[in-house]
Amino acid sequence: MKALTSSTERVAAWSLLGCATFALVSLPGKDLPWPWLLAFTLPAAVLGRLPELARWPIRRALLGMVLQAAACLAALHDAGTLSRPAALACTILPPLAYVAIRRRDADAALGLFLSFCVLLVGTILGGFDPLVIGGYGLCACAVLRSESLLTALRHARHRTPGGQAPRSGALLGSAVSVTLVCLLCAIAIERTIRLLPSPSRADSSPNFADASQKNNNRSVGLDDSFILDGSGGVLSDLHGEQLVRVRAELGETVPSDLYLRSGFFAQPDLDRWLIGPLGLAQTNSVKAHQLHRPLPNAKEHWLEIERFAGASKFVLTPPGTFEVRDLAQLLVDPDREFLRQGPNAPPDTYLTGYQDLPLPPLDLPVDPRGEALGLTSLPADFDAAPFTTLLARWRVRGTPLQIAERIAQGLARHCRYDRIDPVGPYAHAIENFLFADGDRHGYCMHFASAAALMLRMNGVPCRIGVGLYGGVQDPSDSDARLYGSQHAHAWVEIPFVGRGYVVFDPTPSEQRGQGAPTPTDPGDAGLDADGGGGNFLGTLRKLGAFLSQPWLLLGVLVVVLATTLRPRHRSERTESGMPAQLRTPRRLLGRILRELARAGHVRQRRQTLEMFGRELASHDRLLPELQAAFAAYQEVRFGGRDFDPPRQVVLARALDAAAALVPLESAQDARRVSRTS
Repeated sequence: MKALTSSTERVAAWSLLGCATFALVSLPGKDLPWPWLLAFTLPAAVLGRLPELARWPIRRALLGMVLQAAACLAALHDAGTLSRPAALACTILPPLAYVAIRRRDADAALGLFLSFCVLLVGTILGGFDPLVIGGYGLCACAVLRSESLLTALRHARHRTPGGQAPRSGALLGSAVSVTLVCLLCAIAIERTIRLLPSPSRADSSPNFADASQKNNNRSVGLDDSFILDGSGGVLSDLHGEQLVRVRAELGETVPSDLYLRSGFFAQPDLDRWLIGPLGLAQTNSVKAHQLHRPLPNAKEHWLEIERFAGASKFVLTPPGTFEVRDLAQLLVDPDREFLRQGPNAPPDTYLTGYQDLPLPPLDLPVDPRGEALGLTSLPADFDAAPFTTLLARWRVRGTPLQIAERIAQGLARHCRYDRIDPVGPYAHAIENFLFADGDRHGYCMHFASAAALMLRMNGVPCRIGVGLYGGVQDPSDSDARLYGSQHAHAWVEIPFVGRGYVVFDPTPSEQRGQGAPTPTDPGDAGLDADGGGGNFLGTLRKLGAFLSQPWLLLGVLVVVLATTLRPRHRSERTESGMPAQLRTPRRLLGRILRELARAGHVRQRRQTLEMFGRELASHDRLLPELQAAFAAYQEVRFGGRDFDPPRQVVLARALDAAAALVPLESAQDARRVSRTS
């Protein structure tokens, strides 16, 4: 029976860990990278393997807070910040890891409930995965079957010698059978629902889809609106897509800091920028269209841009583009450098020629047509007072380029880059980004919008440019780069005489076109420069870098899982887990048994008090005091009686009687002498 209990416990432990694993696998990796999963599961798993801390809840709470804070800092260092839905899902992970590792009698039901909640969140965020759902169902059935058998074994009182309990193979077999039946029922229900008429399917005609798409003004950083607020921001949940592949002609390589503009926004608002008026004209030539003449004494570069489905309606061009070739149905506004194809144009590969020019000289004036092009207007009902206070504090003055540089430096000091929407007491996101107390944060669209408004307040015409930035090297072609929607970016463009629209990017350089911000600590530089505390801070950084290594966290998790799967006997209870009313009689009984062992009567393992009493009686050593003490203890232990003073006196007398017993050998010798005489 002991072997059966151990094997069943092992199946239950593996199955519950399987449920937790499938639940974690269901969470989308793009929203919840593995460093964050470890950060929210490993500290709770460590606490689950420290049952002795149950007697000191304050110590357990302090240790849990320290471990959780260290794990979150390590995850923030490795994987950046989390979105709001992902952070909400993480609140369920610590209790799930705790109960899955602790393995108490009531933890199976709680673990199944928590794992089901995580699985439900993962299905909502990441979609339905039949393999994950099926694996979870199999493990859940195995947990329920194993726990029911363990409960029966713990509460059984009479077992027939010929009876056989199911082995672990039978447990898994029954779990598979139940899982298959559930899957078949689910498939039958799903097929039946498909046969029924559905309003959503009835409305999903092409005309309805087109209408809904027209009514949906939500931007992805490349579309015709630039929204500054919303759940998670328009750029925060874009990952893993491929939009364009860029190759350089004439044996050159594509720059790693290349901007590809897909559009711009010139009409401002505090919540949403629009493109503004356009003067579009359709070109008839497919071979080439020249936006302007290239500047003399400047090298010309040519790029081959291959568009995929996600970017089929956009014409992406680098700053300084002077000519575009091999595009049909091209709509052009040359004054605004706006390019877009017609609605039925194929996603062709095209060539674009551009000049990578240095920054213009400080004395170069801005384009005087900026006001006519709508590049100097401000939002209606715009309260300029708080903006003016910031500009005065940052000492913004000088030429247009000097003004732009001062604004960028002020934003870098005043605000923090983070791919989370700004929060605060104000009604508009841009006001929370600039004026909220405490942590002021935002991402590229907030930096660009704030800088554009401040430039216009200083009389500098500008607009917000959007598109792609940076990209990654193409694995199949070292001279090409791939750009996806995760590289969507926003910046500012200032028109100069004879130079067109020059890029001014107020977003910190290390966060441009990246999926997550790079944490910085502005206070470290000052401490190190003074020489005071530099060694101490360096040591702390090295220690933090060592503790945040992925292999160290994975190693700790493996050790915790290995100790969790080690069989343990639930029937053996420690004194700390025993009810308080049994501790005193248990302690007195232990002293009595030790005195009897000194006298030569050792109670064997798993020998009941009745059996031990019969053994003492066979040697004529079962004193009345001992018999009364055994009966009193049994009444308290199994009869539910209180350990009152009379029973305490009975056990105390038995302890004195056991202490007065002579050793068994001496008693036997004295008995033989008396018989001989």
